[in-house]
Amino acid sequence: MSFLNSLMLFGTAAVAIPIIIHFLNRRKFRQVTWAAMKFVQLSVDQNQRRIRLEDLILLLLRCAILALLAFALARPAMKTSQTDVLGQAKVTAVIVLDNSYSMDLLGGDGNSTAFEQARSAAYDTLSALPTGSRVAVLLASDIVQGVIDEPTHDLTQAREVIKNASPSDHATDLYPALVKAMEVLEGRAVLRKEVYLITDGQASGWHNNADMKKLITKHQDEVNVYVLRVGGDEAQRNLAITRIDNYDGLTPVNHPLRFEVEVTNNDDEAAENVRVGLHVDGEAAAVDSITVPNIPARAAASVTLYANLKQPGYHEIEARFPNPQSTDNLAKDNINRLIVKAVEQVNVLLVHNEDSATDIAGDDRHEGFFLNLALAPRDDHYVKVVSKPVGEMLDGGLNRYGTVVLANVPTFTEDQIAAMKEYLHQGGGLIFYGGDNIDVDAQNTGLFAKHGILPSSWGDARGDAAQDDEFVELQKRDYEHPVTTLWNNPQYSSDLGKARTLRYHPLDEHAHSQATAPEEAGAVSVVLRFEKDLPEPDAEGEAESNSGTGSPAILERAWSNGVVYQIATTADTDWADLASRGASLILVQRMVGSVMARQDAGLNLDVGKPFIHALDPLQSDKEGFVVFAGRTNAATADKINEQPVLRFDDTHRAGTYTFQIKGEEGTETMFVVQHDETESDLRKIANKDIPLDSDSVITWRADEDFTATVQKARTGAELWLLILLGVLALVGLETYLAQKFSHSK
Repeated sequence: MSFLNSLMLFGTAAVAIPIIIHFLNRRKFRQVTWAAMKFVQLSVDQNQRRIRLEDLILLLLRCAILALLAFALARPAMKTSQTDVLGQAKVTAVIVLDNSYSMDLLGGDGNSTAFEQARSAAYDTLSALPTGSRVAVLLASDIVQGVIDEPTHDLTQAREVIKNASPSDHATDLYPALVKAMEVLEGRAVLRKEVYLITDGQASGWHNNADMKKLITKHQDEVNVYVLRVGGDEAQRNLAITRIDNYDGLTPVNHPLRFEVEVTNNDDEAAENVRVGLHVDGEAAAVDSITVPNIPARAAASVTLYANLKQPGYHEIEARFPNPQSTDNLAKDNINRLIVKAVEQVNVLLVHNEDSATDIAGDDRHEGFFLNLALAPRDDHYVKVVSKPVGEMLDGGLNRYGTVVLANVPTFTEDQIAAMKEYLHQGGGLIFYGGDNIDVDAQNTGLFAKHGILPSSWGDARGDAAQDDEFVELQKRDYEHPVTTLWNNPQYSSDLGKARTLRYHPLDEHAHSQATAPEEAGAVSVVLRFEKDLPEPDAEGEAESNSGTGSPAILERAWSNGVVYQIATTADTDWADLASRGASLILVQRMVGSVMARQDAGLNLDVGKPFIHALDPLQSDKEGFVVFAGRTNAATADKINEQPVLRFDDTHRAGTYTFQIKGEEGTETMFVVQHDETESDLRKIANKDIPLDSDSVITWRADEDFTATVQKARTGAELWLLILLGVLALVGLETYLAQKFSHSK
């Protein structure tokens, strides 16, 4: 037996009240000698025992009434009772409805989706609840939406919200929903607490299986958890377009743009002759298409498609199968979108340490000669490199340039650093090259320690550029950064790993963790490493041995809305021969392209991630709005690191959105929200791997009696009503006996 309101047991202390009253009311006699008393003494002695017994009976009855009343208010219950004489115990239940986008999968019969079946299972769950029960309803994907947070007796309302629910574009993670369900039920004084998790059983939704098991075990004595499986037991075939990327990051108009499209086969058998098309701005006809002859089972294939954008501005690039709705039974992942901003020209500023803007295209001794050759190989190229000495760096401002390259510049003034920070706030990119002119102490103090712009402090230069025998080569395999992953493909092996470096500044990817940086300074990542390091001279000038992985050759740091690259060696061939190799052209282009792509990254969002539009400091009073699926919603004014922004959080539907600043023509921006590709893997979890007893995992069928299935486990009864009836009976008995005993006296 247990008590649902155990605090009321303290009410049994009230039993002391009639006892105290009994003793306080006992009469105290004073003996008085009176001759007439002798005639009644005999009668008193005969009745004294009877009167004491009657008083004791009434005292016990009154004590029992108070004790049983406190007992009833404590709501005793027997969880193992099989009787339902008083009716089934009321239930407080939480229905957790999986609305991840895999629930939009059509069944094998093609008639109903898994979510439609889940909705019917939820209706059956409501019908199976005993009269007087209460229910809460949660929608669960990788976020939890409490459509009815507080359990309600209004089951009609619960049916209505379930009817109006629909699948989202989020992936599955059932653990947060289970945590929320336990929080809803925690502390409620009810005998029966139940959680119904209605899901298609997709394995990816149970990746927190161990945590779920701990949570269920913790509450197993008070909460019954059921899993209702819908949507069939076997995973269906599913092809998905899981990624689309702009290969170079640069998007000039009237120039062939290369897009990498990844197609994933989520099936146990190979997929053959899979056709993929590339569409621009919603046009029905594909601008390019390709047929993939074979995609192995449970594997992905990358294909290259090309588009030529005719007009500057924002464009929607869409990769899709020819007929997304009929490719397979899950149409949501048969399309993938990308927003790019086409430009007529990409401007790059080269800042150097020379006295004037010399002709970098004709002087191979110039710091920027090879950079200009890599970025603007001909006069009519869409990339234009502008060269300025550091003293003229701020002339005309930085915001006109997509990227600013700072090659072997000793140090910078506070005004120049402030301009760099504002440039990064606006989404710009800085590329720092090392060299003999670098004032290591000044840059380490200002750019690194104080402002957190550099990813690492500059180490003292190591190596001798005057000789050719002692050098290090660059990393040859296992490229992880997006700028360098290209070289994982054997056809691009080229000569990147063969480039020789004679002298460089050692960089440390962990140095930032030991410095106090401003909030704008973000994470640091390694773009490229040396295969090994040059020996470090000891105090006596002799070399110490070195082993293991080399230090970084290139580091990247996110800074506010922009990005910073730091390169350990020079932009020319004074310290290394990379600049004269073909790999340098691709590497530099991809770094500049990554800066441009980062500016577009805020236009390509995962579902649920906020859209943020940065404003100039003088625009803090601006308002914006977003249009999607014919509906207009306001963007919220906010600040990030003291910078004014407009923010839009309702990005829970995949598709193309339009943003505009209110009252300003020409400020229209497009952005897309993309579903989570992990949801495309439709493999199911086995019942034995679900952290519940087998009786608690139910495969829902429309033609089966679900009510009888769940009611079998509903044992137990509350006893307070029986006890209260007993209290009333004792009150009646006490009243009757009190009157009877008083007359007999």
